[in-house]
Amino acid sequence: MTAARHDYSVVIPAHNEAAVIERCLRALMDDPQGPGEIIVACNGCTDDTAAIARRVAPGATVLEIAQGSKILALNQGSTAATATPRFFVDADIVVSGKALRAVAQVLDDTTGIRAAAPAIHVELAGCSRPVRSYYKVWMQQPYVRVGMVGSGVFGLSAKGLETIGSFPDIIADDLYVRTRFAAEERLRVERDEVGNAVRFTVFPPRNLRTLVRIEGRRRAGDMQLDQSHATDHTKRTTTGGTLLGALGKGGVGPIDLAWYLVIKVVGRISGRRKVRAKKPISWARDDSSRQA
Repeated sequence: MTAARHDYSVVIPAHNEAAVIERCLRALMDDPQGPGEIIVACNGCTDDTAAIARRVAPGATVLEIAQGSKILALNQGSTAATATPRFFVDADIVVSGKALRAVAQVLDDTTGIRAAAPAIHVELAGCSRPVRSYYKVWMQQPYVRVGMVGSGVFGLSAKGLETIGSFPDIIADDLYVRTRFAAEERLRVERDEVGNAVRFTVFPPRNLRTLVRIEGRRRAGDMQLDQSHATDHTKRTTTGGTLLGALGKGGVGPIDLAWYLVIKVVGRISGRRKVRAKKPISWARDDSSRQA
């Protein structure tokens, strides 16, 4: 029997994601033209992630990797995938197959777009005031608004995959991908060809303590990337000017900006300590938002 051919592949690294993997998969299968090839790369799971994935998405390929490693899952999942464009999707986000198909249509090597993602929607319901303030400011920064790929999902064209090769053993996998490509090679897709909104949803930490811990891990990952995988595209885009420019946009006020700066400063201090300790950097998993 000949295997089905797919227009795109989706790789989902999943470590103990029983609470959210069904939500993720059901969204991915929402594509009137048929879902893409789905690879669920379960890694180091001690729960029912693999069993749930097989039940919800019988046509998916479910890998069971003994070691708990997102990078290993990304690489083994990509090796198992057969189609391009190829998407890498975190298990705790929601993005429809229809949205990925719209993004796949722009990942055409003849146009020069090598990496792309839908527009991001941050679900702030249930989040504390500091968390809401942080993301209100964050959403106004150039990192998010101009050619963003990452924060839970990114797609690569065939040549984009060649550029990335195997993912290195780092924490900041999203930022690693973003900084392999120039701005003109990245695209945030906001509308499909008939004008419908194209987006994905992330669920941030629900409380300040968890957000600060996650921010520390992010900063450590950024520093790790700067030390070993810097490129001409690694320059940071958030500046004092862009922060002040956020005031008045998207409901951002002075208190929001103050919370953003406090969280960034504390996260930077924590990140530096992690890097100076010269120990393996933990992924600092956020369980507060992993609710189906």
